[in-house]
Amino acid sequence: MRYSILITLSAILITGCTSSGNTSRDPAGENTTTLCRDVSAHPDANYRARVANILAKRGADAAKCNAIIAADNAMAAGIALTAVAVAAAHSGGGGYYGGRPYGVVWDQFYNQYYQLIWRCRDMATGRFVEDYYCAGKVMTDTTWPGWRA
Repeated sequence: MRYSILITLSAILITGCTSSGNTSRDPAGENTTTLCRDVSAHPDANYRARVANILAKRGADAAKCNAIIAADNAMAAGIALTAVAVAAAHSGGGGYYGGRPYGVVWDQFYNQYYQLIWRCRDMATGRFVEDYYCAGKVMTDTTWPGWRA
């Protein structure tokens, strides 16, 4: 739940960084990325004309604005993907990455004293991890059936 809130807040933050609609602000104080977005999409024609003049003074033409917007969009997409990956890793959720499973699951096996025990394993590497990573997961052993370590 906590990670879904993190993802939602990240999405809001990213959206807030890439959109603007306030005509009462002074465009001269805005950064070039915001101005490039405004000149192409702002609903007020007078505001767009003021922004175009400021961009011309800064040496930003249409090609430069397109490149700035593309780079900004790529960075925002990278941040969003990173937030999703971090949330998935911390939630212990399983899935596939490059054909390999990821996440953590419980594994039941005999220890050196021939006692059945449960341990938490990383699905991608098969290595044991701290058991708290599997907390809240049902203790089923479907990933590594068999009772050998």
